[in-house]
Amino acid sequence: MTRAFWKYYMDLTKFNLGLSLLVTFVKSPAEGILLFLTGGMLLSLVAYEYFHSHEYYLYYNLGLTRTRLMLKAWLMNLGISAFLGTLLFS
Repeated sequence: MTRAFWKYYMDLTKFNLGLSLLVTFVKSPAEGILLFLTGGMLLSLVAYEYFHSHEYYLYYNLGLTRTRLMLKAWLMNLGISAFLGTLLFS
């Protein structure tokens, strides 16, 4: 994966991780992990679109489409969530 993708992923994850950690401490770890994978990801995409939408031109010029970035980020979150889920619930 390219350095540009990691910048995108870290910017996206800032929003998602903050919300998911809040839910983890208030509710339960299972709900925090589920939110990290689903609703938190959607909310972070909306926030990224609002605050950083001009950066998609940079990624497109580097050959990374918006759909490809979102799919890779979701797959990364899926892997992290699966790892944390097995760690916590096995």
